[in-house]
Amino acid sequence: MNYSIVRAIKFAFQDFWRNIWLSLVTITVLVLAILSVNILVSLSAISNKIVESVKDKVDISIFFKSEIDQAQIDNFQIKLKNIPEVKEVILITKEKALEEFKQKHKDEPKILEALKEVEKNPLADALVIRARDTEDYNKILGVLSLKENQDLIKFQNFTDHKKIIDQINLISSKIEKISLAITLIFVLISILIVFNAIRVTIYTHKDEISVMRLVGASDRFIRAPFIIESVIYSVFSIGIAIVLLYAIFGAIGPYLADFLQTYNFDLIEYYNQNFFMIFGAEFAVVLLLNAISCSIAVRRYLRG
Repeated sequence: MNYSIVRAIKFAFQDFWRNIWLSLVTITVLVLAILSVNILVSLSAISNKIVESVKDKVDISIFFKSEIDQAQIDNFQIKLKNIPEVKEVILITKEKALEEFKQKHKDEPKILEALKEVEKNPLADALVIRARDTEDYNKILGVLSLKENQDLIKFQNFTDHKKIIDQINLISSKIEKISLAITLIFVLISILIVFNAIRVTIYTHKDEISVMRLVGASDRFIRAPFIIESVIYSVFSIGIAIVLLYAIFGAIGPYLADFLQTYNFDLIEYYNQNFFMIFGAEFAVVLLLNAISCSIAVRRYLRG
């Protein structure tokens, strides 16, 4: 390894420990900025999963009149499948519906007894229709409202989840804006603190730097230890942030488990699957911000 690089690394670590309290303050603010970013990432992931889950539950259920035969049901099902906006059409026969009803209420003897009293199957054949997009349901409902189709349908059921989805997106958007504002504040503070930390370090070495300039040292050689010090800040801050983030997830996990389990979502698993993408991008951004702050601080001194 080139001697000048080894020397620059040595100086960088010496300065880091020499100004340990300033280094700790710098790292603390960087960690807070990273944690703020991850609040945004977590909220976005959770809200997207909730919206996706709600969308998956949106459907139209239509129940046929008792006199409608199987051939008419099959033709109607084919007609619906040919509509471009329809993603899926599922047939639930009255026999299957009765079986599922009995299974659902197997621990409720009064309901099962009442069902026996009826003697015949009181349920109707049904189709469950799912659209490609929630915006497509209005068109499908328009097709179902045609008289030729209403003659086959006993009744239909559709719960408009659009309002729920819009509400989730609205709340999520507001929280994300607040988190983004906090993140930007921490980022700006981080830039200022890194800038001042490097300026303090430069000041403690002003005599040494003056000598290096007199003997013809290049600006690149003089900058190297300070650039490396900004890298040290980045490595420590991202490492501490990762440890704290997983500790926080472990602490709040039991409280979120029941809520997130409903949507089949695990926050820790999400971070595990996207670990390098999330933290790699954050490390790159922190390193870039630190490097820019450091370069500005060093340039101002060298020119001054």
